[in-house]
Amino acid sequence: MYPKDIIERIKLPFRKDKELYSSFYKILGFYPHHIQYYEQALHHKSSSIKKQGSWINNERLEFLGDAILDAVVGDIVFRHFKGKREGFLTNTRSKIVQRETLNRLAVEIGLDKLIISSTHSSTHNSYMCGNAFEAMVGAIYLDRGYSYCMRFIGKRIMTQLINIDKLAYKEVNFKSKLIEWGQKRRVEITFDLIDQAREGSSTPVFTTQITIEGVTCCKGRGYSKKESQQLAAKDTLALLRKSPKLVERILSNKRQKEALSEMSIQDNEQQTITVVASPKLQVSVTESPEFSMVGRR
Repeated sequence: MYPKDIIERIKLPFRKDKELYSSFYKILGFYPHHIQYYEQALHHKSSSIKKQGSWINNERLEFLGDAILDAVVGDIVFRHFKGKREGFLTNTRSKIVQRETLNRLAVEIGLDKLIISSTHSSTHNSYMCGNAFEAMVGAIYLDRGYSYCMRFIGKRIMTQLINIDKLAYKEVNFKSKLIEWGQKRRVEITFDLIDQAREGSSTPVFTTQITIEGVTCCKGRGYSKKESQQLAAKDTLALLRKSPKLVERILSNKRQKEALSEMSIQDNEQQTITVVASPKLQVSVTESPEFSMVGRR
């Protein structure tokens, strides 16, 4: 008997959208059952289509794919690094699922060529390919289930495109990335150590809280101050990326602070002008010692 994918390949030429199915086969390593999920995964928000009164794009699939990708990669990392501690496993997973890595993977498998978008701003949509990659994982989950997500990530991605051992020990400085983000927008970022406890009998655990322009962001918990800062910065960067409202709130606080500072400077200037413009007061103080004596009585 023929394997299922071979049977599907034999039937494929009789399908109207043969080219699209073939493109997905090259990317995924198997043929879709319900191609509409994969088509939706390719629709960026800027090219939403309206069906039955609702606008359809890949944002919902991106949400689902993000969760599935975390689980699948976590599963793979857990099994690959036997005996490693939670902090190491968490850092390794975050390096694999971060947007920079997903963007690169999307391009390497050719997913970027299939994305449907009406925008051309590379800066505003710098994570468009990575978002489509997550949406594609969401589509695989709905179409084929968790086992095929594991097959796609494990065999197609991890085996062929990622050196998991090399990546695990590669230093990714999320704190520096967050500070760079703040410098570009000229906002104040603080890393506060809010808790230091012990896990079990001797292992110290640190918790860092990040605040940006008075807005409380994410916490990080690690086995060193540096690790807690890195994890807090990593989650904060992800939160800033997914929450434009949070970014606007931070920038709004910055504008309010700048406005108050400007008002304070203007008030100080006005007070200085008032003193200089009162020659009688200057004369009475500097040239009339008798006036000073009377004032004391």
